[in-house]
Amino acid sequence: MKKKKSKDQEFIRRWDEGNHADKVLLCHEYGIAFDTGRHWRSDDLTPTPSRKKEVELGASVMSIEELLATRPSVKLDFVTFDLETSNLRADFSVVLTAVIKPFGQEPITFRADDYPAWKKNRSDDKGIISDIAEELRKHAIVITHYGSKFDLPFLRAKMVKHSLDPLPQMFAVDSYKIAKANFQVSSRRLQNLSRFFDLGEKSSVEGDLWMQAAYDGSAEAMDKILEHNVQDCNLLEKLAAISFPYLKSIPKL
Repeated sequence: MKKKKSKDQEFIRRWDEGNHADKVLLCHEYGIAFDTGRHWRSDDLTPTPSRKKEVELGASVMSIEELLATRPSVKLDFVTFDLETSNLRADFSVVLTAVIKPFGQEPITFRADDYPAWKKNRSDDKGIISDIAEELRKHAIVITHYGSKFDLPFLRAKMVKHSLDPLPQMFAVDSYKIAKANFQVSSRRLQNLSRFFDLGEKSSVEGDLWMQAAYDGSAEAMDKILEHNVQDCNLLEKLAAISFPYLKSIPKL
């Protein structure tokens, strides 16, 4: 390899004329990392014709390929997330359904009766937990309502139980916390906030449905629970949209 310390004109010319693959190959030839090559080019103050306008404007221009080459590839987006479980404690219950909804897109749904274990061993929710975690880890910012107290700790407990790897570095927004800090209303529950802000009506929670799903394995009950789950994420997305101006920081998940 032609390892060189000087930022010669040949390197600069080939960098400016090449595409992403050419730049990677060029760095390999010079025995340097891709980031080092970018620094070599940005440190040089004599623009070649293809770079002249960028230097004059002081712009930092990077292609999508170059950006993704410097860090793990994740979707830099917001998703709403909501669980429906047979009880409120991870060691006394299983996940029935879950919804992960990328902002402005169709929801991604999970239901326990889609997994083989549901028929004979309903207490084994490893399959659905694994799939929920696998999808969730693809996204950057997770929005929940009271999720910092329930949905996320519940999911973490189940992930540890099933020997699954922890979620990566992500960020979390809890619309309940935003409402508590900024909105003086009678209740910060999603149902009340959605009604007060005219976001839509949240379906009522009927205990019998959860009993029928968890203990009887009723597909009809699961249909209604999943519908309720999707509706919650739709309302949560709208609530998040009007709550963001009051968000002072985004904590780590």
